Amino acid sequence: MTDADTTAAIEALAYRIRERDADPERSDADVFALEFMTALRGRGWRPTAAKTEQPPLHAAPVPDRRSRDEELARVRAEMAARAEAAAREAEGAA
Repeated sequence: MTDADTTAAIEALAYRIRERDADPERSDADVFALEFMTALRGRGWRPTAAKTEQPPLHAAPVPDRRSRDEELARVRAEMAARAEAAAREAEGAA
């Protein structure tokens, strides 16, 4: 729906609710809801199933698996070297 369509739908629903509330012999809420849904369908609204969100067309490509594995191996080796250096430094301080 466009903004104008949304505004028109809100105004129509508000009008119908005010008219219903002003009536001393209020109609059943289920009947009111059915009438409103029938009016929406008459204006072209159709229920649709929920869809999963698709990634945008401009999404970044998935990185190459080999480069990721190489980077992980590099980081792990760097962490191991730092841990070893810290252990040697702790031994020297003691």
